[in-house]
Amino acid sequence: MDGILRLIELASHDGPLEATLCAMCDELAAIAEVDIASVYVRESERLVMRGNHGFPPSAIGATALAVGEGITGLVAECMRPVSAAHAAAEAAYKPVPGLGEERFPVFVGIPLIGGGAVIGVLVLQRRATPFTTDEVTLATALGAPVTLAIERRRAAAVRSARLHGLAHVGGAVLGRAAAITTTTALAAPPIDLDRAMTRLRDDLGRAVRRLGSIEIPAVGAALDRFALALCDQRLRERLAAAADHPAGLRSVARAYARAPYRLGATSDAADHAAEVEQLCVLIGDTRTLRPGAIWIADRIGAFVAIVAVARGAAALVAGDAVSPAAIAVARAAQLPTVSDVPGLFGWARPDDLLAVDGDTGTVLIHPAPADIERLRQAAR
Repeated sequence: MDGILRLIELASHDGPLEATLCAMCDELAAIAEVDIASVYVRESERLVMRGNHGFPPSAIGATALAVGEGITGLVAECMRPVSAAHAAAEAAYKPVPGLGEERFPVFVGIPLIGGGAVIGVLVLQRRATPFTTDEVTLATALGAPVTLAIERRRAAAVRSARLHGLAHVGGAVLGRAAAITTTTALAAPPIDLDRAMTRLRDDLGRAVRRLGSIEIPAVGAALDRFALALCDQRLRERLAAAADHPAGLRSVARAYARAPYRLGATSDAADHAAEVEQLCVLIGDTRTLRPGAIWIADRIGAFVAIVAVARGAAALVAGDAVSPAAIAVARAAQLPTVSDVPGLFGWARPDDLLAVDGDTGTVLIHPAPADIERLRQAAR
């Protein structure tokens, strides 16, 4: 069971496909108790070995068969498992020079099917003892996470994009996207207001510990406004009235902003409305966003930036604007920040892998392995 869970975990890994499939082949060989485990990936009309356990590393990427060629090609063509007690005795057998597979004549091939088509073949081989029906069934089940790994890479490749926005705070990071919603898209009621407010007070405490000693007026003012908003009894009463109706949180924000003196008279009422509206979003959004996530939103204000700092966000990216106060907070926390990224939500989905370069304003959706390695090297 541990091995199967490890396969599922590997299927979600990022990085070079060959490295992932080779790691999965190591697990497959151990689970199935075989000498050889190979994954052939369909690339047009060819099946290319992209993962292996048991053969020399030079075989990976260099071993290829046409669909329909050899027993492996037959598996892909027929879209069904094929088992052989002695592969060389089969009519479809085709030796691969220099591979040495004749030492492992017992063979089973499993088609990897995605979207109704064969996207690869899983091959298991050993020296003796033909595969039983139960073992073929097990091999078929083990092919599922391998299929998932290949499909994820293909889907990511389809949605890979390089977007450009305005750079505000430098630094290059890699992380998973965490989308900050709007008041009109919050989850269904009810909202546990006491718990949400306690969570935000804890966020404020962490942010103050990190930012409180920084002598930047805009940062201190943003922290003060956040603290005042959390202490404002009239706002709390209005939030309590709307707690069972998340769609009403927007009206709370708008009504609160009509009294700008509540947050200090130095900022524009529209800015107050945006900040308190995002406070309502933070109250209504009960998700636990993991540290290291890249927060993406339509617009980002100071309150979102403060909570992002408190919860360990890796970067801030906005499809539209990032407020000056939010930029000041992000800069104080050295949080890479990019705004005005066209098409951000057309490309990025929650949990997508993103690379953000705050120096150039570049945002990569599902970056290529070379980009990932470059970022990792830069972070060392």
